Amino acid sequence: MLKTRELSALFNVGRKGNQMQTKLKWMALIVVTLIPVWLLAGCSSKQSTTNPNPVGAAGPKIQVVAAEDFYGEVAQAVGGDRVAVTSILNDPNVDPHEYEPTADASKSVANAQVVVYTGIGYDDWMNKLIRANTTANTKQVVAVGSDLLGRITGDNPHVWYDPATMPKLADRLADILGQLDPGQAQDYQNRARSYINTLTPMTDEIARLKQSAPVAIDVSEPVFGYLADALNLKTNDPKFAKAIEEGNDPNASDVINVQSDIKNKRIKFFVYNIQTDDPTVKNIVQLAESNGIPVVKVTETEPTGDNYLQWMTGQLDQAGKALGIQ
Repeated sequence: MLKTRELSALFNVGRKGNQMQTKLKWMALIVVTLIPVWLLAGCSSKQSTTNPNPVGAAGPKIQVVAAEDFYGEVAQAVGGDRVAVTSILNDPNVDPHEYEPTADASKSVANAQVVVYTGIGYDDWMNKLIRANTTANTKQVVAVGSDLLGRITGDNPHVWYDPATMPKLADRLADILGQLDPGQAQDYQNRARSYINTLTPMTDEIARLKQSAPVAIDVSEPVFGYLADALNLKTNDPKFAKAIEEGNDPNASDVINVQSDIKNKRIKFFVYNIQTDDPTVKNIVQLAESNGIPVVKVTETEPTGDNYLQWMTGQLDQAGKALGIQ
């Protein structure tokens, strides 16, 4: 028979063996449990690499660059939170005719997927930036004047004063963004329609103020031209305005004609682009005011703090008062 000490030793050995078996069982269970987690983690990592987030709010936004901020406003309204919009000209104190692109502007255009500008000779600097970029052929480009309105170089370039421009741009941008982001195509169409509906107060006011027969006016520059056409207003001496716009001194005969229009009250009002500091124009404005001819003040670019609708309806309100329509 085994002695007590020997039995104790054997008992301890057996107990240690059982403990070791128990440990091994637990380790095996942990390994078996963790294997699916490792596999899932590996699959998840692989999926995030091969299937990046979709374009839009949950992922990279569509990069849109607008030459002028009033076009950028339309792009933002149509694109919502699925676009990132950069408007290069957003300071009313900057003369679009004399603007020189910065390095930041060039970089923005280079990274853009959609570019919107006026064209037809107005903002040629944008056309140069597009052509200088190696990915120019991959961009969606909208030259508003020619692409949407069928205008050509030499026509009045201030096409944003045409009431048809912004609705057409909204529709075109909805189509383009829908092509780039097909899953949201209907949302872009809906937002375009909503934006166009916000312009109803402007179109209603144009209809209310439109003259049944042509009414004569004179202008400092052709900035207001398309809106004047919509109201059935006719500029008496367009050569004066054209010379001022091009930075030239108007012919003496053209100056005399405008002065005569004012003194003899042959015009209903004079349209003054307040962003012009030409001394000849300022003298004409003073002459109009001293002769009781209303002066309608307009701007070529969108004033700070106004959106497009506020800007246009504010000028229409002035025109209505000058026409005697309250």
